[in-house]
Amino acid sequence: MRRLWIVALAWMLGCGDDDGTGLDAGVGPGVDSGVDAGAVEDSGVDVASTPFEVSTTAWVSGEAVPETYRCGPPLIPDMTGGNVSPPISWTAGPEGTASYALVIRDMSAGGLVHWAIYDIPVALRELPEDVPGAFMPLRVDGARQAEIQGSGFFGYFGPCSGGRGNTYVFTLHAMPDAMLPGVTRDSTENEIATAVESSSIAMASFTGTF
Repeated sequence: MRRLWIVALAWMLGCGDDDGTGLDAGVGPGVDSGVDAGAVEDSGVDVASTPFEVSTTAWVSGEAVPETYRCGPPLIPDMTGGNVSPPISWTAGPEGTASYALVIRDMSAGGLVHWAIYDIPVALRELPEDVPGAFMPLRVDGARQAEIQGSGFFGYFGPCSGGRGNTYVFTLHAMPDAMLPGVTRDSTENEIATAVESSSIAMASFTGTF
């Protein structure tokens, strides 16, 4: 049964490409990303006035995501990445920040969501490397993660575009509520990402390519 949903996840993310990876950079059949490529820029948040910063020590923003942080087994057996979430740190959000949320979108694939972690306690200033895959992950007490494409997996899903040079945007949002309203464990990653982006009071981002 586990093998069946792994195969199904690979198919939803777009199997049958021509580069030998078994994956396609685009949104697979039946998968609705929920946004267009300009969704982050058009979210209503003034990026130019963002009063805080977010970064990772794993790579330089705009450069290639190292293999450790790309998709791979057991989720996608044909890829060689470690599917380890990168270490991420940030400065304090603006006045009114009650929690943080992080959303990763593949902007070269219509904004496909690769990670949505929310209800991150306001006292935290970092996410450790390799956040466990779970609805309520260990090592980030209080935070919650979205399920990825109905796979039964809650958590980080690394860049998986087979080296096509897709752009992945890692966006940290300062949130006005300690707990994201209107979502549950059963909410889709698109519903959660949209809820985060629609109520964000400020955001900061960095990018990676693959």
